[in-house]
Formats: sequence, C-alpha cells, structure tokens
Amino acid sequence: MVVCFLGDSTVQGIGDVQALGWVGRLARASFALDPARATALTLCNLGLRGDCSVRVAARWQEETARRQRPGEDMALVFSFGAADRPQQVPLPEAVAATRDMLCAAAVVSGRGRTLFVTPPPSSDPAWAARNRELGLALLVVCDELGVPGFDLFPPLSSSPRYMAALAAGDMIHPDAEGYAEMAGLLAAWPPLAALLGL
Repeated sequence: MVVCFLGDSTVQGIGDVQALGWVGRLARASFALDPARATALTLCNLGLRGDCSVRVAARWQEETARRQRPGEDMALVFSFGAADRPQQVPLPEAVAATRDMLCAAAVVSGRGRTLFVTPPPSSDPAWAARNRELGLALLVVCDELGVPGFDLFPPLSSSPRYMAALAAGDMIHPDAEGYAEMAGLLAAWPPLAALLGL
C-alpha cells in the first residue's frame, strides 16, 4: 500500500532537528513493529512549507497519481490549515476546496482510506483562533462526507509539553518533542493506526 501524507509545514516536520516530524515518527513506529512493512508500505511525506488549503487542493491529484502503482491500494492522509491565515484564504473558500478535495480523494483511495487531521494550535493567539475556527469547519465537512477526522487542537492546546515545544520553536512549528507528542496522539487514533499497523 502507498500512504501519502499531504499538507503544510506541520506535515513536513519543519522545526524538528531530528528531521522526522510526526509522519516520520509514525513510519518508524510502524516499521519497528513489523520490519516487513519497510518494503510493503510506501509512505510519502508530501507536506510543503507554506501550503494553504487551496494550494494543497491544486497539487494533490498530480502528486498522488505519480506515486500510485497499478494494482496497489492507496491511502491519503490530509492535514492543512495552519498556512491559511498568512495566505489570507477566506474560510468559505477553504471549506469549499476541502470538500472538493475529500470527495475526489475518496474516489481514489476509498472513504475508509481517506483521513483528515486538523491544524494544530499556535502560541500566537490570533493564529491559534484561526486554526481552531478552520479546523472545526473542516471537521463538519469530514462528518458530512463520512471521512474520518482527528482534532489535534484540544489535546495539544491543553498540553504544557506541546505549548513549551512551540515556545522553543517559532510559535507555529514545535520542536522534536512537540512532533513526538503529535505522533503519539495520532498513533492512538484507530483509523490511522489501522492503516499503519500500529
């Protein structure tokens, strides 16, 4: 199976001196449990710094099509929204782009293999408020489409460890400890755990 993680810099893992982010940590955990997965699973980190919702929508189909192999299943894990505020993407435009994206993605990978993760908190209050507003709106879209969605914001915003990790970074991207906390939460989420064998 090919699993593509699509999104912004928090998917890419910016700020992590270990160069793993949450995607790399989940991959490492999966392969440690079953070394055969290191060849059976193809995990592609398609996070791109500065990509807002509409920019992910513009590129995801071409990028995933290049990674799909005949006869092999594909899963798509989307996580974006943190870059929508600096890119000044209106909320209705982000919601519409996400709806179209998730509808099309479900055709490519199947509804059970298309997942969405909300943007995490920021230690900048205005940025955090925008991430929260957008994340909640996109979870409504997920619910309407039957796409599993995970809300990262509440557990991370209430975590002193994560907020300290943001302070050690640039207020948007955590350090390695913060990405480890994100990975721990996502590893315990049944839809993603099932995809990765965690």
